[in-house]
Amino acid sequence: MNDLLLRLKLAVEHPHEDQVSVRFLADMHGESAHGALLLFLAVLTLLPIPFSGFLFSFGIWSVAHMMWINDSGHGLPERVCRVKLSKASATRLIKILGWIYTKADRICAPRLASLSSPTHRGWLVPFIALMGFIIFLPIPGGNGTPAIALILIGLGLMARDGLAIIAGIVTGLVGVGVVGFLMWVIVKVV
Repeated sequence: MNDLLLRLKLAVEHPHEDQVSVRFLADMHGESAHGALLLFLAVLTLLPIPFSGFLFSFGIWSVAHMMWINDSGHGLPERVCRVKLSKASATRLIKILGWIYTKADRICAPRLASLSSPTHRGWLVPFIALMGFIIFLPIPGGNGTPAIALILIGLGLMARDGLAIIAGIVTGLVGVGVVGFLMWVIVKVV
């Protein structure tokens, strides 16, 4: 993660244009593609960008698909890659990711590494796709819990920390419970 932190800091210090593409930010993550992209896309859904949950859920599904077929590339759809963030938003995103990576580097360690191995990641795919679906739904404030779950899973994949992956799954299940409860309330009221 230290190499990734250095690349993030350089990206903040040397802004490229007035706008930064999602492709540039995804490519910047290099070899830790799947975990970093889950984290990156989950953080993007939390930013106050119109339709961010709708748009970036497609990216989350793409990462899940790449994990399913065991492809190491980022595989983001062209529509997602073309999205441009203002320099201020990209800088804020990179600073948030840098803060997350710095904190994660202190607490994440290779534990229960078999949960994050490429040969065993397939079981995470349906769960990641479900979190992407919840983020896709137009539920006010509904992106928070699934996004945090994906952040934890992404960190777990990057640091080979199975404990972080388990924490992400538990967080996601809480999110599913909340969405289920909201749906139940809506059905009862209507």
